[in-house]
Amino acid sequence: MQLTPMMITPFKTGLETDVEPWIAPPDSFPIADNVHIRHGFIQKRSGYTLFGTLSQALRVMGILRYIQANGSKATLAFDTTRAYLYNTVTNVFDILDLGPIMGSGVYDYVWGANWQSSNVRNRLYFTNGLPYNGAVDGIRFFDANTPTITTLFTPSTGGGNTLYGAKLIFTLASRLIVLGTYENDGIATTNHPQRARWCAKQDPNNWNDLVAGGGDFADAATGDQIVSAQALQNQIIVFYTNSVWTLLPTSDPNKAFRWVRLNSFRACDGKMASVAYDRFAKALGIRGITATDGTETQRIDNRIEDFTINFINVQEFGKVFCQRSFESQRWWTLYCTGASTENNKALIFDDESGAYTTYSINLNCMGYGNASLDYGLNDFSVANNLDYSLDEMGDDTLQDWFWDQTQDILLGGDISGNIFQLELGAEDIESPIDAEIQSAAWNPYQSDGKEAQMSFIDFYVDTDRETIGTVEFFKNDEENPYSTQTINFLPNLNFIADINNVMQSNPCQVDIAQHGLATGATIFIYGVLGMKQVNSGNGYTVTVVDENIVTLDGIDSTGFDAYVGSGSAYRNQFYQTKTWIRAFGGGIGYLHSIRLFLSGGERPFRIHSFQPSFKARGRRKIN
Repeated sequence: MQLTPMMITPFKTGLETDVEPWIAPPDSFPIADNVHIRHGFIQKRSGYTLFGTLSQALRVMGILRYIQANGSKATLAFDTTRAYLYNTVTNVFDILDLGPIMGSGVYDYVWGANWQSSNVRNRLYFTNGLPYNGAVDGIRFFDANTPTITTLFTPSTGGGNTLYGAKLIFTLASRLIVLGTYENDGIATTNHPQRARWCAKQDPNNWNDLVAGGGDFADAATGDQIVSAQALQNQIIVFYTNSVWTLLPTSDPNKAFRWVRLNSFRACDGKMASVAYDRFAKALGIRGITATDGTETQRIDNRIEDFTINFINVQEFGKVFCQRSFESQRWWTLYCTGASTENNKALIFDDESGAYTTYSINLNCMGYGNASLDYGLNDFSVANNLDYSLDEMGDDTLQDWFWDQTQDILLGGDISGNIFQLELGAEDIESPIDAEIQSAAWNPYQSDGKEAQMSFIDFYVDTDRETIGTVEFFKNDEENPYSTQTINFLPNLNFIADINNVMQSNPCQVDIAQHGLATGATIFIYGVLGMKQVNSGNGYTVTVVDENIVTLDGIDSTGFDAYVGSGSAYRNQFYQTKTWIRAFGGGIGYLHSIRLFLSGGERPFRIHSFQPSFKARGRRKIN
């Protein structure tokens, strides 16, 4: 029988969870975890490193940027009770105010907006969405004139009424706008869940709606309540509990904005479950993922239509948190899976390919900040938590690893007060990232009514010293693999044998069964887990102890990490390139798929294509 290769490249589909694998596109995946798809290849997600810690070790509820008078930016972070300013001299978060300013619950994320005008300059207004109760919460602002405190903001709206809080804050058309307000009449505080209220033009201190040229408000004609919102060009798209509205500027100086209903669709179910693009505001709700352009709302999750119901814990939808990564052009959505009550996954949407994948990551919120110093080549050291060698950068250039204190960097906060710099390096604080990919079902002869034998599959990959893969082969609808094989991402380096153990000894002793080496030979070791220190680009001169044991001359491994497993010895030195890696299957069936587990690696691996090869076998489609 003739062998038929089936090239699967480029990768664009990503997750496909709403159809059976045998009718899904060949480049799709019912599981694609800790990877993303970009420019047609699959790449392991980047890792994160610690950026700073909030001293109270409480849940991080917001990360915002403050724009200073000279145009530079500062980073503010918030936990459930306090605000913090990142100190660019000491590289730590300094706690602000003398005591608590908020009493946030687990869903009360901090929302903010920067304000700049000729008479009131450089303020960051923020709110946790709760009303001022005489002690904490409400709206506050930060400015550089009082760098150790934030200021309570309760402006008069006229007639003895005072603005005591709001769910969301925006700036538009030279006005500060608050949505879902709390207003106090001197006796009680009332929530207005359909209200937009705004200040006088270019004056956030004037909210008096009884005086011409002052502030004003407008209530949407609905019984729904504001859930989330995003600024979109010259309007604000507002997601209500069962409808979508837009807040539009008018030419009437006495009524600066008006509400327009777009539809009666439940599009968003979380305060932070929306994100803004140039032409769309996108949102997640229990009914799916939608995009709104100010005219209409449409679903954008045709390949994963049931994702929000089947994969997100709808009881914890209030913790869904969306954030765009502008540099990598990805949209992150943090969420809780299954019965989890804390965010443990991220749904990733790649802007270029339109592909969805997932990350396994524990973050409560995200935001942008700024580095505290200008990094250059000499700063890449253990002392600066930037212990990266040039070969770890892969196809990135040195310029990709340089950033200065004015550059925005993507940050994520957890439930213990830690804030991490994301999309950096290949590991999560020195912990390897494991990835899992499950393919669609393949059979090039299915339309002919024939079974197929998958003889082998080739992977075209970027080479890597440490990435180890386990390929599982499946046929038909069987749940257990009929074959399993381990692969690495190395080119042909003249393989000697697999390593069974590396001892912490002086000299370093390596167990290489039936190695066939002679004393004085040079070997290269790659792929060792645990004792990664022996994965060196430099060759080792060996002394033979016996047929299975050699020592590495001049290498003292007593202080190295303990050996965990894997690794092989080679006669040739690693060189960075791309290569084909083959794994053998051999099963016969009417459908074939693979599951690929990948671990280790000092940089994000890349897979450019799959090429399974088949032979036609018989005419049976069923057993």
